[in-house]
Amino acid sequence: MPHLSGQVTPWGPLIHVIVSASGPRVSALTQAGQAAPQPVLAKLVVDTGASLTAIDVSILNQLGLSPTGKTPIHTPSTAGSPHQANQYDVGLTIFGHNNSLAFISVALPVIDGSFRPQGIDGLLGRDVLASSRMIYSGADSWYGLSF
Repeated sequence: MPHLSGQVTPWGPLIHVIVSASGPRVSALTQAGQAAPQPVLAKLVVDTGASLTAIDVSILNQLGLSPTGKTPIHTPSTAGSPHQANQYDVGLTIFGHNNSLAFISVALPVIDGSFRPQGIDGLLGRDVLASSRMIYSGADSWYGLSF
């Protein structure tokens, strides 16, 4: 089972992922004779309170992606009224120890947000975490994920 681990930071458990255009988008660009955008390395906070993975809008713009729709999102700041977040399809890759492939999705629906002012690139939500096992050791400031 591929796994990775790291120190818990002031933001919480941070994980580095590769965000790319979705597989279907890359195929469409290739068939049209256009180059696919270069994937982006992003640092996401592992967030068990987030139902969906969220990526900073600047990364989505860098990949040249357009929203595929909107989805209602509840947060503590929305006070019971959902916020309509833009939804995008991305490719998401996570590597484990020794560069083993831990997780890959060629078409993962994500929402956008403004995370870079906080020093992160987004949130890794339960949509991805559902296929993992996580250990969080606050006493040791350590976390581990296996897929």
